Amino acid sequence: MNSSLKSHRAADDPRILKVQVERAANTLHGSIVASPVWALVAALVCSEFFPHLGAVPLVSGVGLVAIMCCTVLFIRGALVLFARERRTGMDVEADAKWLRWLLALNVLLSSTWGLAPWMLWSSENPLNHVFIELICLTAVARFLVNRANHVSFFLASFLPMAVMLFLRCIAGGTTVDLILAAVVVLYAVQVILDSRQLSERWDQEALTRFSHEDLSRELEEARDEALLKRAEAEAANASKTAFLANISHELRTPLNAILGFSELIARECLGPVGSPRYKEYASDIHNSGTHLLSLINDLLDVAKIEAGRMEVEPQMVETERALESALKFVVSRARDRGQTLTIAVDESAAVLYADERALKQIVINLVSNAVKFTQDGGRIEVSAKRNAQADFELVVADNGPGISREKIDRVFKPFSQVDNRYDRQSGGTGLGLALVRGLCELHGGRAWIESEPGRGTRAIVVLPGNVEQPKQRKPA
Repeated sequence: MNSSLKSHRAADDPRILKVQVERAANTLHGSIVASPVWALVAALVCSEFFPHLGAVPLVSGVGLVAIMCCTVLFIRGALVLFARERRTGMDVEADAKWLRWLLALNVLLSSTWGLAPWMLWSSENPLNHVFIELICLTAVARFLVNRANHVSFFLASFLPMAVMLFLRCIAGGTTVDLILAAVVVLYAVQVILDSRQLSERWDQEALTRFSHEDLSRELEEARDEALLKRAEAEAANASKTAFLANISHELRTPLNAILGFSELIARECLGPVGSPRYKEYASDIHNSGTHLLSLINDLLDVAKIEAGRMEVEPQMVETERALESALKFVVSRARDRGQTLTIAVDESAAVLYADERALKQIVINLVSNAVKFTQDGGRIEVSAKRNAQADFELVVADNGPGISREKIDRVFKPFSQVDNRYDRQSGGTGLGLALVRGLCELHGGRAWIESEPGRGTRAIVVLPGNVEQPKQRKPA
């Protein structure tokens, strides 16, 4: 905060000048009514109607009030011009010009008040002298409150009247008058010192307010920029998702034709193909197409999840049957690598309320990853149970090389893979675990990995178990 205030001072913030000018105009506007009223009160009290305080001729009092009224009318006209120019807009030069004009108006008003000791003075009445000084110093106190925001304005309002009062007291020549003159000097010194402190406090408050306004504006601009960047990122993500969905659909159509024709050739449905190598090539085409179709399906599902268009249809699922059905797609790959694949389903988890297709996809992706990342002859265990919170918990554990802690969070991001010497030739898009997490979250569940280098990996999926089960029919 201090550094901000210092920077404002160093730059001579034009807003300070604008505030000072507006405050000066407002205080002068308040003096338009107050000054003639106080002048009228002083003239009446010092007039012939109150002989104890002076019995000054009525003409002198009327003259003071008339001069004061002319002064405030002139000030009123100047303030009207100021208000008109301010409505049309004022720059720094205009503010500086009006600062000088308002200083001059304060000198004029103070000089008019300085006429009071001369026009209402009763030479033979010390009580009159004390009353006049009291009236003048009361006005000074009001100036100190209203004009202390700028020392120059205060001095312009105070010094002309104080000098004229001091000279009048010196001219009186009596002991009382000289004492009153000394009081004027002492009072002047004190109020000038006080005005400096008040002026600094006014400026400090204004600078603090400007600093808060600047900070608030910067925060609003940063928020607007962040919202704009967020909107751009969301639009880019939506475009990416739409592109992935469209291209996936476009690729599936010709790919299904490739799969169909390659299968016809491999099975020789329309007659022998001649060389056995052609039949083998057709089988390779079909296997590669099947793998590519699986990748496209994963890509399409991830795109749907990110776009919020993927829906699940929960139903009662026999867990063990669903797991065995899913593992048929990967058991041959595990067998080719000499890996042991086991399934264990606890009785508490025999039935699950979930989307069966999504559950199978979760299992296929997790076990496929385990097969790919585990060395030949390794062990993979698939287990399902109810945990302490009665939620369904699926665990796929292997004794592969494991994953370092700093890379675990990355594996659930789309198109992200962990470098592993057992999968360098296996390829892949890095969509499997992203799809697993997305399907789990659609069920209201969660998925995570526990692993350490050299100690294998455990992929854990938890699906909520507090879903209301369908009511069974009572036997008739």
